[in-house]
This record gives sequence, structure tokens and C-alpha cells, in this order.
Amino acid sequence: MLTSATKKRIAFAVATTALMGAAVLGDSAGADPKQFNAFVGVGSDTTQDVTNALAGFTNNVNFAPVQSSAASGARQIISFDALNPSNPNDPCITTKLGAPSFTRPNGSTQGRRALSRALDGTGYGTAACAGPTDVSGLVDFARSSAGPAVGDTGTTLTYIPFGRDALSFAYYRANGAPVTTLTRAQLTSLFTTGPQVINGVRIVPCGIQTGSGTFQFWNTVTTASTGAEATATAECNALIPNAATGGRAQENSGDDLKARGDALAAAPATATNQVVIGFSAANFIAKSNGVSPGTIPAGVAMGSIDFGAAPGIGGTTGIVNPVSGVSPNVIPVDPFYQNTIFGRDVFTVWPTAVVTSAFGNTDAKTLVVGSTSSMCAAITTLRQFGFEANANCGSVAVKGSAITGQL
Repeated sequence: MLTSATKKRIAFAVATTALMGAAVLGDSAGADPKQFNAFVGVGSDTTQDVTNALAGFTNNVNFAPVQSSAASGARQIISFDALNPSNPNDPCITTKLGAPSFTRPNGSTQGRRALSRALDGTGYGTAACAGPTDVSGLVDFARSSAGPAVGDTGTTLTYIPFGRDALSFAYYRANGAPVTTLTRAQLTSLFTTGPQVINGVRIVPCGIQTGSGTFQFWNTVTTASTGAEATATAECNALIPNAATGGRAQENSGDDLKARGDALAAAPATATNQVVIGFSAANFIAKSNGVSPGTIPAGVAMGSIDFGAAPGIGGTTGIVNPVSGVSPNVIPVDPFYQNTIFGRDVFTVWPTAVVTSAFGNTDAKTLVVGSTSSMCAAITTLRQFGFEANANCGSVAVKGSAITGQL
């Protein structure tokens, strides 16, 4: 009788071999839609819109899709949003024809977890979508706006950078002039201890949904532990009751931030309050310029960081905002994006055996591996969505463990 551990190893080998061999098997009918054998991606909200564009379409606009080399099959990608764009309350997703539905991965962590379960065959998702579901062969890569956890020495997954983003705080104040500049020390105090008065305004920190890579990265910026951040953001999170998220805002949602600020300002005693939250500069740019679905509501803006005098925090000096210009011509500010604390790489995450092994998938390799890969060559599209070029684009140096859990 096979042990549980042996069964998992067999499932892992079968799933990995299926993906590695897909390029060899190819598409038996050349006239069939290319999306039938496209690589399936799930996960990060931050990079979903640019990945949709790289897949060929987003926000009612057609883009030139990236694809692997013609010699290896010219395979494309398809990308599923973190939330159902037609019905955010629908938790289920079907990534391939005739395949079972499973819980839609919302955020980088859930995307990497679904990819991990596609490898080991132990099931992903909740009973709301008849899960946990065997997703072997249903997820090929994960979108991630964060790298592996600090200290992770695993090698199952490879994080391949393709763009550069930056995080600052977004702010909203319903009444009166907002505080528009903070220091890293002030952000650390806010997100580790809770609301405080700065420049005469009571600033209330708000929490990002915890499956998000932006949540993970923002906690490195503020040095907040998960527990400390939860306590510090509790007041804001209680403003919009939601059992599924604990009242936390969807990452990079200006609407969610404004709703919390308006709820806070509804009580006369709190009319001088301002809400703040970690926010992707690239996402802010894409929505401000109208290339991504959604908008940035009036009153919501990106805050500046006071990096101090030379040598400055993270290699940057002075007061710097991550974005410049006005809609529809908002652009990144390079010194902020290149900052070693507030700037970040964004990744597609793949099974290591698929993108580095001599027996890996040639389609996947020509699509994402190396500085001349199709993904790295799509810099014009990346910049439209607020991302800068990544000096390490296509590198396979960053690796991590499979992510545990069913959701």
C-alpha cells in the first residue's frame, strides 16, 4: 500500500512531467484556438492587469500578446483576475475547458499556493467551490508582487522578475487638508502601534487583505509583524464589516480606502481623521491613466516619503513621491522605484523543474527566462501599466519553497 507521502511524490512528478511535456506534445490541430494550450496564471491583484494585457486583452483594449518562440510552439498565456471582474462575490474559477472549478486565488500568496497544489496534487480551495479540488494541470504559473519569505531556502518554485514597482502610502481625508508626506519611522509607528496625530491630523492605518503580496511587502517596509499590523489597523478594518476579509481592503483599491475614510468621517468626533494604506505606484498609474479597469476616486492620492538627507533611507534623499504628472499622463519617478526599501520586483512564479531543468518546458523558457525572453521584450506594455524595466528581468536566481495549505 502506498503511503500518503509516496502518493504526494507521485502526484508531484505527474503534474510536473505533464507541464514539462506539453511543448513536446504540442497542439494536434493547428487551427484550434491558441488559448486551448496557453499557460494559465493566477494570483496577484497588483500585476493582473498588465498580465492580462500581455495575454492580449484588458479593459476593452487589444494588446499584442506575448508568446514563446515560434520554434518551440508559440504558446501564449491566459490570466485570471484576483476577483471575478463581473461578480466579485463569486468565489469560483474554471481555468480549462471541461476541468473542475476551484476557489479563485486572490493575491500572490494564494496564487503561489494554488501553483504548489497543482504540483503536489493534494487539493486547493474551499467547500464553497466543492474543494479542496485537485488542480493538477490547471495552474501553470502564479503572479506574485512579493518574493519568497525571508529565510526561505527552498527550491521548488522559481520567482522570475519581469518589472519594477514601488510602494508608498495612499491617503484619503474626507474633511480638511490631508497630511501628504510621512517618514518611514512614522509609517512604522502607525502600522505597528495604531492611529496617531501627525501635523494636527489623526492618521488611521488600514489593513490590506492578507493574501496579497502587497500586504507582505508593505509589512517589510513598516517592519510590522502580522500580529502587530492586525492590532494597529483594527480601527479601520472595523469600519466596513466583512467576515471574509476581516474588514480589510482589497489591495490597491482606492474605492475601498475612500469608503473607510468616509465611514470614519461620518462620526462628528472623528471628522479630523485621515486614512492611509500601502499602495502600488504602478497600479495607481495604470488606473489614473485609464489603461486598467477601475478608477482612482477624488481625494485619494499617493503620499510622498521623506527619505532624509544623504545617504538617505534606502539610497534616496529628500522628499519624493513615487508618481508624477496628472491623469492621463501620470508616470513613475525613477529614484523612488529604485529605492531599496520602497521599490520592489514583481514576478511570475514557475515550478523550478519547468524553467531551469535541461528537460524543462522550452515554451516556458523562451517566454519568461532570460533578458531576451518574450516577457522581458514587452517593456512598452509594462510601462503603460506603470512598471519600470527590471535590470534582472528573466533571472532564475530567486527560488523558494512550495506554499503550504489549501487556500
